[in-house]
Amino acid sequence: MPSAKRITPGGDTNGYARVRRPYTSTPASRITGRLFFVNAAGNGDSCSASVVRSASRLLVVTAAHCVYGVPAGAATGRWHTSFAFVPAYDGRGATVRQREPYGRWGGRRAWKPDGYTGAPGGDWNSIYDVALIEVGRRSRTLQDAVGAFTPLLNQGGKHTIATTGYPGLLGRKPYDGRDQLWCLGRTRPALGIAHGDGVLAARSAAATSKAGRMETFNCHLFKGHSGGPWVVKGTGDLVGVLSAGKEDGESDGNSVANAINLDGYGAIVKRADPRGVYDARSITLTGPARPVRAGGTATLTATVTMRGLMAAAQVPVTLTLPPGASLASISGATCRSGEREASCTIGSLHPGHPVRLQARVRVAPGAPDRLPVTARVTSTRLDPAQRDNTSVLRLATTR
Repeated sequence: MPSAKRITPGGDTNGYARVRRPYTSTPASRITGRLFFVNAAGNGDSCSASVVRSASRLLVVTAAHCVYGVPAGAATGRWHTSFAFVPAYDGRGATVRQREPYGRWGGRRAWKPDGYTGAPGGDWNSIYDVALIEVGRRSRTLQDAVGAFTPLLNQGGKHTIATTGYPGLLGRKPYDGRDQLWCLGRTRPALGIAHGDGVLAARSAAATSKAGRMETFNCHLFKGHSGGPWVVKGTGDLVGVLSAGKEDGESDGNSVANAINLDGYGAIVKRADPRGVYDARSITLTGPARPVRAGGTATLTATVTMRGLMAAAQVPVTLTLPPGASLASISGATCRSGEREASCTIGSLHPGHPVRLQARVRVAPGAPDRLPVTARVTSTRLDPAQRDNTSVLRLATTR
């Protein structure tokens, strides 16, 4: 990684820096762990993974190629087996308790999107390279033991992220998988074609953006880090899961992650966590308690909320006015407005943190006694009930 592109404090030539021990001391390092398994070819292997918020409180998110693959010479894919997730794994610990401070959590079931085939090359160019694993329950749940990242439903784009993981395998250089490393990166929509664990193929001038995928040129991430979390710096939201990177020996490295989007994560989360409530958005429109005099103005407030287990980025909201009313101004989000309609986008919406948009509305001198104003928030198929996605306020007027 050219020195001008490294932005991790103390980062090495690939952008990596060591996470300070003990890994139990900060939420991001204890939520992240090493995932051990026997791969489809029958060999011991490992990836990185992290705990993600769920109703079961037992889910771990990783890459699909960390749970499923097509062995050399095989015609069809096979599931990997013998999953064991070790949060805050420290391979330099002298005792088992030091190496596995929260124990070893065996995987019971795994899910991948149907679109992920594990085809030769690994489908690393696929937006479906994301998976969920359910671990067993102990005296307390995994989420109770270490915490969890909040998934941020998004389509990629520009973020400043921190990623943690366990690059390398035993006996491999420059990393052997025993240390938790991290890298700081700035992302953009991914270009080109990625294939192979740790491989990004040559790009062409005609390459186009891969929807739902993002890349960083600040981190040259290695085998073993696959499945590791990409977390938004400042908010701690899980925005993506590491999928691929350039060939280890190339001098100008980068890495690619799949965004937490509907096509990948959204395709499996309800199967893995049927009791979970995801992307449950609602909107309430309120106005003045007294009638508004014709020819005057009124302030309306649209309150947008998210309940459940997920946050969302770039949330669309529309405000529509009837004849007899016009829009003077609107604030609280990024909006494009006309005389009688505003199309707004909320940057991010989190459970427990409502976003309020305020609109100043002019009432025409000849306006009717009731003006139906409509506000709507757009949600997705993960919303269990969309009846509350529209709110209508009948603004009373007087002459």
